[in-house]
Amino acid sequence: MWVTQNENVFEVEEILTNILLRLPVKSLLICKSVCKYWRSIISRPSFMESHLIQSQHNPTYVFYPYDPWHHNVYLLRKTDGEMTESLPGCDGIYFKGIICSFNGLICCVNYYSAFMHHIRICNPATREVLLLPQSRELKHPGEVGVAFGPGINEYKVFQFYGGTQHYGCEVYSSITGSWKSIGRVAHTPYSSFSSNHVCINGIVYWFTRSEEGIGSILVVNREEFFSTIRLPKEKILRPYLINLEGCLCLVVDNGLEEYRFDIWALQDSKESLWTKKWSDYMPFCSIAGIINHVVVRKNEILLGTITHFFLYNMGTRTWRKFNWEHDGEEIVICLSVPYTESLLPCKNGNEKEINLQ
Repeated sequence: MWVTQNENVFEVEEILTNILLRLPVKSLLICKSVCKYWRSIISRPSFMESHLIQSQHNPTYVFYPYDPWHHNVYLLRKTDGEMTESLPGCDGIYFKGIICSFNGLICCVNYYSAFMHHIRICNPATREVLLLPQSRELKHPGEVGVAFGPGINEYKVFQFYGGTQHYGCEVYSSITGSWKSIGRVAHTPYSSFSSNHVCINGIVYWFTRSEEGIGSILVVNREEFFSTIRLPKEKILRPYLINLEGCLCLVVDNGLEEYRFDIWALQDSKESLWTKKWSDYMPFCSIAGIINHVVVRKNEILLGTITHFFLYNMGTRTWRKFNWEHDGEEIVICLSVPYTESLLPCKNGNEKEINLQ
């Protein structure tokens, strides 16, 4: 599109849109207040989706301390010379249990007691926080997982409940804005400090419990169909679920004796067939202790222990270590999730929404 000398470049929508798409969300929120025309462009679903695609080229990590005394969530801006900043959209929420992040939306479970918690969906970049309505089963609430899709900001939240013998599940839909009961289920997720769930193409995966610890993998799709997948036949000590290039994989820590980690990729979910895709040496095991969580962005794997973080580049097979500090204070026992900023709204139904601006 050509622009003549008599035309204002900011009135040419195609050029203006291309410029705005290159800006971070913080700048776009300022641009929305310039005029109604700019606001209308930035508020379009098509613009939000295009901006998300741009942001996905530069994913980062969100870190949150796993204790009630730190009330902030932190965004890692650099890994070569660590630099972090507080993530404002999550400040002020007591004891955030961040369980997942997808397309810029973060799901937090905030525990107030063994029988009471709130579930929130927040967009830290836009400072929007959505408080989900209370579920019907509050006596013994359990594990929570989120299935995202098929729309870019559609999701279903699965919450398990029950005692030692009988388990049930409820599901919250962002379309209806309400919970519904699925009823009794045969399996419940394994509750662990270090291992949560992953969502791949709208399917949620958790570990289940057995007498030996981890038993199998629980699978729930957006249509609310439940199934299980067996683990690899080879003995594995400490597995972690990851989404590696759209494939369900297990990162297996082989312990302090072997100083090695393996990656198993699922080939056939119906037959529970796995293939060992990767294996490499872990040079830090003797000094850092046991891995307590694993996350992935692109071809980079972040492995965390109680005191250290290690980044493994699968392309070069090289390691990089960093200790996370914020304002001169070293934070320990900290978990992380991958994060991509976006303009997507949290709300998709009749829920209660809080704007922190």
